[in-house]
Amino acid sequence: MSGQKVEIKVDAKKLNVFVILNEDGISEDDIIGVLKSSGIKTGIMHDKIKNIVKKPVIGEPLLVAQGIPAIDGKDAIIEHKLTGEVKERRPVVLDDGSVNYKDVKSYNTVSDGEILAVKHPSTKGKSGIDVFGNEIPAKDGKDVKLLEGKNTKLVENGMKLIASKSGIPILHDNMIEVSELLEIKGDVDYSTGNIDFPGDVHIRGGVKPTFIVRAEGNVKIDGVIEAATVLSNANVECLGVKGRNKGVVSAKGDIHAKFLENANIECKGSVYVDGSIVNSAVRAGKMIKVEGRTGEVVSSNLIAGIAVIVKQLGAEMSSTTHVEVGVDPELREKINELSAKIYIDKENLSKVSRLMKVLEDLRKKKGGVLPPDKEETYNRLKKTRYALYEGVSEMVAEAKAYQEKLQKSSKEGYVRATSKVYSGIEIKIGEQRLLIDKDLGPSEFKNIDDEISITPYVV
Repeated sequence: MSGQKVEIKVDAKKLNVFVILNEDGISEDDIIGVLKSSGIKTGIMHDKIKNIVKKPVIGEPLLVAQGIPAIDGKDAIIEHKLTGEVKERRPVVLDDGSVNYKDVKSYNTVSDGEILAVKHPSTKGKSGIDVFGNEIPAKDGKDVKLLEGKNTKLVENGMKLIASKSGIPILHDNMIEVSELLEIKGDVDYSTGNIDFPGDVHIRGGVKPTFIVRAEGNVKIDGVIEAATVLSNANVECLGVKGRNKGVVSAKGDIHAKFLENANIECKGSVYVDGSIVNSAVRAGKMIKVEGRTGEVVSSNLIAGIAVIVKQLGAEMSSTTHVEVGVDPELREKINELSAKIYIDKENLSKVSRLMKVLEDLRKKKGGVLPPDKEETYNRLKKTRYALYEGVSEMVAEAKAYQEKLQKSSKEGYVRATSKVYSGIEIKIGEQRLLIDKDLGPSEFKNIDDEISITPYVV
């Protein structure tokens, strides 16, 4: 539209309109008229046009109208709440300023119910209008699904992802899963620190001296536990234990090993050794079984709730081996604890009774009336005596019930050696003891009529 007093230019997106004045003396109506004749309907800027007329600029494009741009919606996004793996390893500084290099952590864990990710939903687009009054369509934001992985759960209509079990969070392919298995590629040592994990642990190497491994699940150790502590609420499996009379291996389930040397072993289930037990203390709620090429127990203390089954008991020129069956170690501990509490409470009961006797004698001297403070003390002592008496009675009954269980289990317990029994072995079944004074062949020991019976064992 060159050659005219007012020219119109519209940008490619039809959102901005410019006028070019070719001469002076242009009026507001001139500009408005040109806009309308060009089909401009939206966003005419009247105030700007007035300013242009007052202070005209010849030959330069001047903005006089604007459309409304479309606003596209935002895509949905997934906000991960994971802190990620620790990139820089730092030892733990204790309250006294010293440094504990054993507690250096190399992994992160999440707890059951912990939020792993939050979805921020997509938004709708908002349409615009170009300067000719035409609608400019807007795009809606794209949706993204928050996906459930292993041991995770969607809540709040799919807007949050939480852990359904405790473990290690793993992110892959935009999906989070929680692994109940912690895998240590090598040894547990200063490079890993102590391990405390709410699931299963698989250690490809061994556990070095003085380090601690705790797990709610199973612990599998491909190497040797060396003077270290391993605690599991399930089962423990390892190549072997060289305890050096330090540390402990404890499980609420079973323990499997190729050998035990100078080890302290305890479990509520059974202990299975495919080799030998030497200079060790082993306690099992159910059974201790030693098989394999040697299958021997030498210079050790073994206690099992049901049975001890080995190939060979003892060895030439070895110190005494003690074997006890028919007693649940945990049950015996409870009885011992109760006995100690009963003794203490009986002592306290005796002291209270003596103090009450002193006040009773004083009452007689005072004509049957105690001073108010002494009467209050007497009544308080009376209540204490009653509470102690009730407590002792309950504990005695509980201890008696436990003792009856022990007596019953002692009749079911047995010791079996499928190859040989050396002299010097001490065997206890229930309350009965027997010291083996000569070498024996394959033998089985049971409590029959309150005596330990020895019978040859035939495979």
